[in-house]
Amino acid sequence: MAKHEILSFFEHRRDGAWICVKPFTLTTKQSSVDIRQGMRFDYGKRVGGVDLAEYLEQLGSQFGS
Repeated sequence: MAKHEILSFFEHRRDGAWICVKPFTLTTKQSSVDIRQGMRFDYGKRVGGVDLAEYLEQLGSQFGS
């Protein structure tokens, strides 16, 4: 999966949060984490060593969210 394809697993909310809309496994250099539908990610919430909201925001600005 290309890195920007992760955006299809999330919905970006007006308050800045990212909500998972379909489950997947996030694999980083540090770990693998099951991300479940409905999980909310706000800035500063690190998952597998990554601030997921910040990462998604960066991808969204490059590829559209």
